[in-house]
Amino acid sequence: MVAGMITRIMLWTGLMGGFGGGNRNNSQGGDNAALVELAVLVVSVVVYAISFLLTMALSRYRELAADRSGALLTGRPSALASALVKVTGEMSRIPTRDLRSAESFNAFYFTPAIAKNGVSLSTLFSTHPSLDQRLAQLSKIEAELGRPS
Repeated sequence: MVAGMITRIMLWTGLMGGFGGGNRNNSQGGDNAALVELAVLVVSVVVYAISFLLTMALSRYRELAADRSGALLTGRPSALASALVKVTGEMSRIPTRDLRSAESFNAFYFTPAIAKNGVSLSTLFSTHPSLDQRLAQLSKIEAELGRPS
């Protein structure tokens, strides 16, 4: 939060004419102050970006932890998996044709239509894990409890 505040303050200061304004002489001290301000801005932007990505990852982890604790508490991970499928409406979106035929459309997109290893820009910024990831975890818990999925 502090990095975000510093970033915003520094950007607004720069937009309003703060970096190297008219009050400074062309002395070495004025140049050094501008470099320090610029360095603070760059560091705060980097810290803010990293903290944003970590917050998104923490949110996905908490969602998976909630699924795991709910499955262990009820003792029926398959019931939770069934409810997840119903709630998300994924049943109506199950493809009726082979999705490998969509690979030819990749030339028209900046991001591939089918991610190779499940990691894409959208998963990096998402606050919830994918349904496939959640169902895979519930299936693994079902196997750990000794029940066939």
